[in-house]
Amino acid sequence: MNTCKSWELKKKVLPQHTDHAGVVWHGTYLNWLEESRIDSIGKAGIRYIELLNRGFEMPVYKIEIKYLMPIMIGDEIIVKSSFIINQGPRIKVNSKFTNLRNKIHAEASIDIVLINKKTFKVVRKRPLFLEHCLNNLRKGP
Repeated sequence: MNTCKSWELKKKVLPQHTDHAGVVWHGTYLNWLEESRIDSIGKAGIRYIELLNRGFEMPVYKIEIKYLMPIMIGDEIIVKSSFIINQGPRIKVNSKFTNLRNKIHAEASIDIVLINKKTFKVVRKRPLFLEHCLNNLRKGP
């Protein structure tokens, strides 16, 4: 992760997040990562629905998750994410799933890209309305 302050999303593990053994199901991590990205983008200056209404989308291009320790039903978790944004079309989001004592349970790296919603083509020149939000994402909260 970069040295900027991370964006944070707090989650409490409920039964629907787990498998039959009470361990967080692997798909839940993906849902929380998306929720964290959407939440961070909103806090940085643009609601995701506004991005969609302007004809853009930010789909996942690549994802990697490293599971270090199980997360169990009843646990409270913080998804801490930082954004690495350069001039290219890809935006890298590095995330850590930590407990309240800052113990890391999982790490994830996701590449997203800005696309035109109608053509599904990558947008290489970002629109001005999005630049302020991306700068805020890069800096952190």
